Amino acid sequence: MVESGRDMDTLKSARETGLIVEQYLREYCATALSKQGSVWRACDRSLTDIGLRIRPFLLRISCQEGGIAFGSITPVAAGVELVQLSTLIIDDILDESPLRNNKPSVFSDHGAKASISIGTTMSSLGFRLIAEGLERNHGLQNNVAVLGLFSQTHADIYVGQFLDLLFEGDTSVSEDQYIDMISKTTACFIQASLVAGAMLWDASSEIIQTLQRAGLFLGVAYQIRDDVIDVIGDPEYTGKPLGGDIQSRKMRLPLIRALQELRGSKQQKLVEILQRSNPSCEDIAAVVGLIEESDSIDYCVSKTKTYCKQATDAIYMLPDDLVSLKTQFNVVANWISSFEEQA
Repeated sequence: MVESGRDMDTLKSARETGLIVEQYLREYCATALSKQGSVWRACDRSLTDIGLRIRPFLLRISCQEGGIAFGSITPVAAGVELVQLSTLIIDDILDESPLRNNKPSVFSDHGAKASISIGTTMSSLGFRLIAEGLERNHGLQNNVAVLGLFSQTHADIYVGQFLDLLFEGDTSVSEDQYIDMISKTTACFIQASLVAGAMLWDASSEIIQTLQRAGLFLGVAYQIRDDVIDVIGDPEYTGKPLGGDIQSRKMRLPLIRALQELRGSKQQKLVEILQRSNPSCEDIAAVVGLIEESDSIDYCVSKTKTYCKQATDAIYMLPDDLVSLKTQFNVVANWISSFEEQA
């Protein structure tokens, strides 16, 4: 649970970081797209996020350990978030998601073709922002390598999305395959943000390797948590309909575990629903019920906590003088494992 004043201060800083990044993006995109009003309006609606923006915050706390002020790398953090937001637009196309942040998705309002154009525009502007932010700050190290890291991460996300599509409705998908898939989507962007901050002050290879491990574990935990909330969470918080992943027949861990644990007619019913190309509302409700009948939710919550523990164990291998990074990272991990819906 997030309880102490220090923890609350850290989460307040994370929220403030998100607001700073969002405001920067709004101003930047308004200028960059000033002559394309319809594109700007479509992009603008995608800049708000009701969740905790942990990517720019992890970049911030990682940079600050090397004496880099957040103000000097705000364009980089904003660019990273814009690239991430662009992948959500594409994700909504692939999943045919009607909602994002409790509002009609770009896909819902504009269709697949226009949404691809908007998502691509946003990712291009995101990389431009990252490049400009790195170029302007001559005190930063490894600029080219950091840009390359985010470019590779962007490619990895679409490899992961391809696997996600390939796995749809495939009841043979294993937990290991699922972990590999989310490591290439959600987890890799969280990992890259944490690692890039240390690269910018030329941290040692030992520190970079430690952050890679910690960031990957944290990212995996974050996605498992998100998958649990998709089944049992409040749509007002998630911004998406309850059971949206089930509607898309996504092989997420709650579903994979339920298939392993259920037996006989209940398992067969779950398999039959997943074989339907367009599950009905009644089908989704039945799947949620079957997941809840198994030990799947408790199992996934336990897995989230385990990965968070692995993340904090890894981060505490950092040198003692990086205490601020370790402390703030630990607060984020505790928030994820607590399943608190608001930070």
